[in-house]
Amino acid sequence: MDKNLLSLDLRTVEGIRYLSAHFYPRRYMERWKEIGSLSLEMASQVLGYSLQQYKEEIEHFSFFESYFPDSLKEVELPDSYISFFDKLMEDFRSGELQRVITRFHLVTEGILADLGLTILNDSSRRLGLKEFNDGIKRIIADEARHFKFGLSLISDKSYAVKRVEEIFPEAMRIVMDGKEELSYLGYEEEKLRDMMEKLRKARVNQLLT
Repeated sequence: MDKNLLSLDLRTVEGIRYLSAHFYPRRYMERWKEIGSLSLEMASQVLGYSLQQYKEEIEHFSFFESYFPDSLKEVELPDSYISFFDKLMEDFRSGELQRVITRFHLVTEGILADLGLTILNDSSRRLGLKEFNDGIKRIIADEARHFKFGLSLISDKSYAVKRVEEIFPEAMRIVMDGKEELSYLGYEEEKLRDMMEKLRKARVNQLLT
């Protein structure tokens, strides 16, 4: 943990911790533990499906856990987040690769994680949290690769676009349900909506080109 973290305004720390819990929802990990085994099963069945990605996701959990030892389990996430990941688990259970890719790679990583990491990167850099910022930059690089890999596995672009448009309101709801905590980091509702819309359009354009 950066030594200067605890000298920051309490609301700022709360905002960072709240957003970090979206990347390592420790309080709810038991609920979604099946995703790990299902992800490994899919990796063994799909040519090129990356075991490295699974390993890196575990490393991301470890980073947030080591930076906020024990405290992330106290963070309560909104019902919209829980519902979103319940649906992701159902997608994995279906065994349908395109369902998994569209919710996980395109929306979870390509939109939600992109937004969250942008905010954490900007905030930690601005606040001088060097250790945290270094970790976030590594995660950004990993997530960019994960997204591109998922994009390469899309077999039906029209289906993927439809799914992104269907799932996007769920993602927006998660962000809006946390708008108070995100405002502690200088991100108000209008800015968040604008960033989300730009990410949605970017992902759809990538599918259409």
